[in-house]
Amino acid sequence: MERYGIIGGAGRPSICLGLGNGDWLTICTLASDLTEGIEGQTRQIFSVFDGYLAEGGSDKSRLLTAQVWLKDMGDYDAFNNVWNAWVDRAHPPTRSCISANMANPESLIEIRITAARDA
Repeated sequence: MERYGIIGGAGRPSICLGLGNGDWLTICTLASDLTEGIEGQTRQIFSVFDGYLAEGGSDKSRLLTAQVWLKDMGDYDAFNNVWNAWVDRAHPPTRSCISANMANPESLIEIRITAARDA
């Protein structure tokens, strides 16, 4: 089992951003620069995903599922525009999107993905 992006420290939970085991990989994160709007925060998350997918031996064409938490469903259309520009439209994953009361009020979005990979 591999863990990616282990974080923690005073006032923070001890977690990893990604976990790979056998033929799957899962990654969950939010943006690091919370001064950006929904488009910028979403692009930051996708950049993290691209890096960990590559490191874990996968890519976005192998996504299986995505779970999206939005602080404000008014951002749904703007998020979808960035999503559609990033996702492999020939191999889209299942996806759910819900409204969430975020732990940090400046965080507009959090996303978890699961992808297949070669074992």
